[in-house]
Amino acid sequence: MSERSCRGNPSFTLIEVTLGLAILILIFGVLFQLVQMSMLGADAAAKNSQRSREVSGLFALVRQLCLDLPVRSQLSFEPRTGGGYDLLLSNPPLVILPEQKDGARSIRFALQKDPVGGGGVLVLQEIFVATNEMSRPSPPQTNSFELMREVAALSWLAGDPRNPEELREWSDPIKPAYLKMTLVRRDGQRTITNSGIFWIPTGFSPSGLPPVDPVTRVPMNLTNQG
Repeated sequence: MSERSCRGNPSFTLIEVTLGLAILILIFGVLFQLVQMSMLGADAAAKNSQRSREVSGLFALVRQLCLDLPVRSQLSFEPRTGGGYDLLLSNPPLVILPEQKDGARSIRFALQKDPVGGGGVLVLQEIFVATNEMSRPSPPQTNSFELMREVAALSWLAGDPRNPEELREWSDPIKPAYLKMTLVRRDGQRTITNSGIFWIPTGFSPSGLPPVDPVTRVPMNLTNQG
């Protein structure tokens, strides 16, 4: 019988201790990898959720603006420095600031260069020009609100049954039937594209007929010629 068995006092050899430590290190390494992957997955899910909320909120805002456009409002695409166009709405519905009676208001969806990340920043600008019959208009007051970052590209198109082609420029006093927006955002090494069509109730539909009211489901009157 061995010396360890005779004494009845269990002990371990250096090889057994080393093997046990190696197994423990392996177990801790696997647990660390699982926890790290779980944390990375939770962080990615949170970013995806935030990105989805931002896009959904932007689309909901544009959709509501198009549905609420007053009869006398005008719509145009303003050339952007570096290429592309920004959406500009004059005499728009109320968006952020309280309505002011002594001036002209407009809002612009503008894509600006991000000085930090190198990408783009989508902002909503509310522009107010105070006017008075006895004096010249004062310099415009511009309030800018950031909507989202990491925007790679933003494009607008106007669609109307009077023209088979979708237009990148719009100067007709009659508003188009719909706007189409294409938004491209960065997501790490890849890009994600979201696009949407926003109907303007006082415009025309692609068939040339008045669009259907989303609530009453009856054709809307063409009342945007004013």
